Amino acid sequence: MDEKLWAGVELKLLYAEFHFDMMGRSIQPPKQSSINVALQASGAIIGNGWQQSFYAYLDALLSTARSVPEIIQCCFGVDRGHPEMKEWFRTRPEDEKERRKDFKKEFKTHYDGFRALRLGTARHISEHRTGVAPVTVTISGWFGVTYIGNAVEHIPLSETRQIDNPDLAFLAQPIPVQPTWNDFTIEGQPLFPACRDYLDHARALIDEGRRIALQVHGTKSLSFPPT
Repeated sequence: MDEKLWAGVELKLLYAEFHFDMMGRSIQPPKQSSINVALQASGAIIGNGWQQSFYAYLDALLSTARSVPEIIQCCFGVDRGHPEMKEWFRTRPEDEKERRKDFKKEFKTHYDGFRALRLGTARHISEHRTGVAPVTVTISGWFGVTYIGNAVEHIPLSETRQIDNPDLAFLAQPIPVQPTWNDFTIEGQPLFPACRDYLDHARALIDEGRRIALQVHGTKSLSFPPT
């Protein structure tokens, strides 16, 4: 079977893995360079803009991974959700149309199962309902304060110790409020393991799709979807 039809599918998963990696990188604290240390000593806050970049990468991961079953369905099965796709499918050779219908039938259980995963629903909420994935970050500050935020309700960039003695006011230096990967949850469950599991399911879906495609289409030719 022509591997070119699988290229886009594999690329989407590669992109999703990239977004997952960048989620982790975006919450890493700024490097402790000599310049940054000097600036912090003067009272400056050295931030990394993690609240904007983190949620942007999360949205990209959800959207990209969710496209995997749709691309598989379009390339190897039947996708007649758009007039252009309906017309394209209508003009395929009869043998190819029957094989594509068989693929869709065999792939349906796996397709539906992936679409029903929790992060698939989170993607739907983000793209078609509220615009925000149901993710929460909860950070315990240095001075006993707990900060709770999400993509639209940001937490403070820094916190400062309350100093009652004016002579010790110099100790009231702002400290960045910085999360770790285990501070994030989605519907009460740890976010990063959920994302890793979602990507693993996408990988398994591709492998299952390959198996079914080989079984149904074998070495017979398939048309490329319209571009």
